[in-house]
Amino acid sequence: MQGAFSMEKQNEKTISISGLPIPPGGEVPKPSGTPGNLVVLDWAGFKAAVTYTYDDAQPSHIQHYDALQATGVPMTFYFSSNVNWIPNSEQVWAQAVKDGHEIGNHTVSHPYANLTGSCFGKPLESVEAEIDECTKYIVENFGQSDVWTMAAPFGDIGWKNSAKSRFFLNRGVGGSMIAPNDNSDPHNLPCYMANAGETAEKFNSLIDTAQSGGRWLVFLFHTITPTMDNWYAPVEITEITNSVNHAKNLGDVWIGTLVDVGAYWIGQKIISSATPKDSGEEKTWNWTLPTNFPKGKYVRVKVDGGTLKQGENVLQWNSHGYYEVSLDEGTLTLTP
Repeated sequence: MQGAFSMEKQNEKTISISGLPIPPGGEVPKPSGTPGNLVVLDWAGFKAAVTYTYDDAQPSHIQHYDALQATGVPMTFYFSSNVNWIPNSEQVWAQAVKDGHEIGNHTVSHPYANLTGSCFGKPLESVEAEIDECTKYIVENFGQSDVWTMAAPFGDIGWKNSAKSRFFLNRGVGGSMIAPNDNSDPHNLPCYMANAGETAEKFNSLIDTAQSGGRWLVFLFHTITPTMDNWYAPVEITEITNSVNHAKNLGDVWIGTLVDVGAYWIGQKIISSATPKDSGEEKTWNWTLPTNFPKGKYVRVKVDGGTLKQGENVLQWNSHGYYEVSLDEGTLTLTP
């Protein structure tokens, strides 16, 4: 998913195997000091991160998909499978997957966790069915290999336990920004929910705050205007795209999907908290990924010197200032 939007320049000095976007800077010499001091870079080497999420698979998302896609950044759309009556919706969501966006789970009918107040038809017999049938629909119809994240309908905390057993992240509907290595709840992940009529001025201010504080800002949008289907909290499409352009123009903000940025955030915490084992002059870090963690994710690290290996694979230094570490491997060794 990351790779569809990566603009990596491949050469002998700059090698990216992760598909993560390339941070600013470059021509950083390979460290040659005393081996040690393993540090995981915040936000893949960027100053901050921003994720744009959209809830309910609304008609207005279909209507404005081309404008969102034209921004050139990956986004996350939370899909409720009972909203499958919109003309061309399946084609648009399948194209979104091809374009590198994430489709997340927003349940079949969007009820509260007690199965009342459903927004889209009669709720199924259980919260588990509401989640599982939505995941099945996404995988079978849109070409996405799996579903890794959920957004709880109404932000209801009652969805948390069922989400936790199925996804590595569950987004809520409020709260603050997320810091590297902080204690934000991955199964009630905070976000900023846009209010009706808010403008790029507000969104840009939040982005600037995230940048200055080195945080991850998750936006939640509902209805996008202009549209004949104004469901909830409408925001003009140009206000959203103008904010995307503002974040892009800062140059040091990673704009990525919830699954991609979230996997990095969790991966950083896992490796940063691992205690290395010494064997002679070697240090080895071992870790276990949480249940439902997506495959193929990486973090970027630096050391003062030495050689980093995963198994027999010697990691290559990237001139933007890091080594790329595969989280799937579960081990990392530093040798002189």
